[in-house]
Amino acid sequence: MKNTVQKIQVLIALCLAVFLFSQKRVEDFTISLPDQKLEKSYYKTITLIDNRIDTTSLGIVQKGAFNTKARVVPTTSLPDQFQNLLQHINGANTEEGTIVMYLKQLYFAEVTGAFSEHGYCYFQAYLFAKNDDGMYSYLDKIDSVIDHSSMDVTKATMKKGSEMVSDFIRKNISKKAAETNHYTLDDIKNFDNIEKQKLALYNSETLKDGLYKNYESFKNQQPDKEIVNPKFYGKSSKIIKIYEMTDGKEKEVKKNDNYAVVYQGIPYLYVPVENLFTKTEKRDGDFYLIGKIKGTAKTGNVMTATVFFGIVGGLIAASPASYPFELKVDYLNGAFIPIKEVEKQ
Repeated sequence: MKNTVQKIQVLIALCLAVFLFSQKRVEDFTISLPDQKLEKSYYKTITLIDNRIDTTSLGIVQKGAFNTKARVVPTTSLPDQFQNLLQHINGANTEEGTIVMYLKQLYFAEVTGAFSEHGYCYFQAYLFAKNDDGMYSYLDKIDSVIDHSSMDVTKATMKKGSEMVSDFIRKNISKKAAETNHYTLDDIKNFDNIEKQKLALYNSETLKDGLYKNYESFKNQQPDKEIVNPKFYGKSSKIIKIYEMTDGKEKEVKKNDNYAVVYQGIPYLYVPVENLFTKTEKRDGDFYLIGKIKGTAKTGNVMTATVFFGIVGGLIAASPASYPFELKVDYLNGAFIPIKEVEKQ
């Protein structure tokens, strides 16, 4: 649960400024090129399928003494940068193969604490190799975040993020894919739908009642505990207390140690800012909920947050308010992806 909370805290640093910060100031991002070339590579060409929800920027960083917010917008397009990186890594012994990257996330964000700054880079992608028959085989995936702390983090975070990207490509182009599953290019473009259908959470007609400590048990529909008599907040669809039976008596369960509750077949996901479980509905093949995002940062962490990894950008600095958002669950890691801000009634 600690790792889940840490990821939840990290992503909020990556999620809010896309909606709420100015679009005027920009910072360039260029993938740095490693010094050494590979002795052997099977791939000469890389094709990018950019499936990020926000493709207008790579997040938001802070510039200058006053920490002015700046959108990260690469001067050279990402497809060209990835191809340049591949060409630079490849040595003399390179075959004519092609790889395809299905990019889900690549974003930077920063938060300023009392005595230091934290910089984050989140990278989420799938990699596929083209076979001789024109089909594609799965090669690898990455779902990782860089957390760097110093007095001035922008350049260091971008450097570390760049290294994370190049290391992912470097370690995979020197191997061939196991041709166990073949996909068309259209399959890859819709790969999220293919992966979701492998999960019990997405292909079960009825969800199993119970308490789920983390997303892993929730997506596999393996409840960790049975619950009894959940307490709702008035007539709302929010659960404020949950209980289990111990020695024939009801015992309250600590909410923030858990990810989800399913009661009478309906899922309720935990929202830290509100310290409750809120009703979640399945719509068009995905799960959605309304939850608040708090925009204040605390020294030593990103912020007290509602969300996991998702659509990102930057951070609302020094704002005490909580913002209600429509959130979508990322099937890959339990992310709460902010879709749109919800107007208060």
